[in-house]
Amino acid sequence: MDIIEAINSRYSGRAFKRDPVPRHVLEELLTVSQRAPSWANTQTWEFAVVGGETMRDLREALAARAFAQDERNADIPYPEWAGRHRERRSRNGHRLYEHMGIARDDVETQLNWFVSMYRFFGAPNAIYIYTERAVSDWAIFNSGLVAQTISLAALDFGLGSIMLAAGISYPDTVRQKLNIPESKQILIAIAVGYPDPEATVNKFRTERVPLSEVCTWHGF
Repeated sequence: MDIIEAINSRYSGRAFKRDPVPRHVLEELLTVSQRAPSWANTQTWEFAVVGGETMRDLREALAARAFAQDERNADIPYPEWAGRHRERRSRNGHRLYEHMGIARDDVETQLNWFVSMYRFFGAPNAIYIYTERAVSDWAIFNSGLVAQTISLAALDFGLGSIMLAAGISYPDTVRQKLNIPESKQILIAIAVGYPDPEATVNKFRTERVPLSEVCTWHGF
């Protein structure tokens, strides 16, 4: 797939087929994604790939904690967005609920939708990205680059994906299920699977602000 086509067609998938992604496909995906740039080629990222019974156990363990509304304590603190960033987030949430037909006063449906994030929207596989705690903050930037590369390269394998902060909200549960030591900082979870093209939610697309709002030009 052409890279520009991949950038323009990528979206955050929220409905997947049940079929698991074969290990060899995930290995190819991660191998090519390691071509992502990093500070001085330090390649500070590490991966934990989840599937099968482990994936089912992890989904239900995280969903149970979300349903109980346990306090989230991700290794990277959740941001407090303000101003235009808060407005963008809020607008996106309202548009998604409208697209899904979820009423603002339908608390039960909203809760079930919230919990579905912790079930990785039913994806059969997940890729966790983590790094050593002791290294530079640039390791987080490096990991963002490889995460984006994974999400774009996935399209060439016929896969959909979505990056989920929900998957890292309870790092103690993730560590227990995946044997990730405390010395590692868990950065993001990426749900991966074959997208369900008929699902209403997979027809939702987020907006982008005009370039003029975020870009200044110098010397032109």
